[in-house]
Amino acid sequence: MKLYMPGPDPVGDATWLRDLSVLLEQPTCREWRPCAGCTMPCPCSASPICTCLCGPQCVHVPVKMSSEGDRYPIEPKIVGLVFGFNSLRICPPFWSCEGHQYPDGSLQRVPQVWFYTRALAYPRLLGDWLARMYFKKRIAHSWHICVSYSERCLDTGFSLEPDCKILNGFVLDELQRDAAILSEALVPDVRALAQQYLDQYRAAA
Repeated sequence: MKLYMPGPDPVGDATWLRDLSVLLEQPTCREWRPCAGCTMPCPCSASPICTCLCGPQCVHVPVKMSSEGDRYPIEPKIVGLVFGFNSLRICPPFWSCEGHQYPDGSLQRVPQVWFYTRALAYPRLLGDWLARMYFKKRIAHSWHICVSYSERCLDTGFSLEPDCKILNGFVLDELQRDAAILSEALVPDVRALAQQYLDQYRAAA
């Protein structure tokens, strides 16, 4: 039963459009290294800013993108998604897990990435993208964005994770395969979807 229909909100619309534009203005990982403070010389020219090897396959990423890289490098089966979030540059990730299972094979923890943002356009955008990925059968299971724990009281944390409420019988290997597919599609798809939102709004205006 429908309970509420939002009315026109020019200020809110302007905020959403600005946030989508900010996302699209961010440099890609081929234009600017996503690892903060990275000055590793590249193999092609020994440049400290060249991005020729930037990608989740870089051996330095698990350490560089972790706040405690020497003790807790990012786990290999979730590092791609963490790299993708850092490459978006608008939803900084603050915790990740590749998923774990108990000795009997049952699921202990699902693969997930937690991130901060104060712009609600981004969780909405990511949620829409995940729904499209599942609808188009690009991933085996339904994933979603949910409000999660935040260590800072004035910030809201969100989590990108499998939707356990509607899934039964899934196994960790399948979820990790989904995570790998999502990591490859995250940046190009989300940027394309943001542009689509902007185009639709401008066409209707």
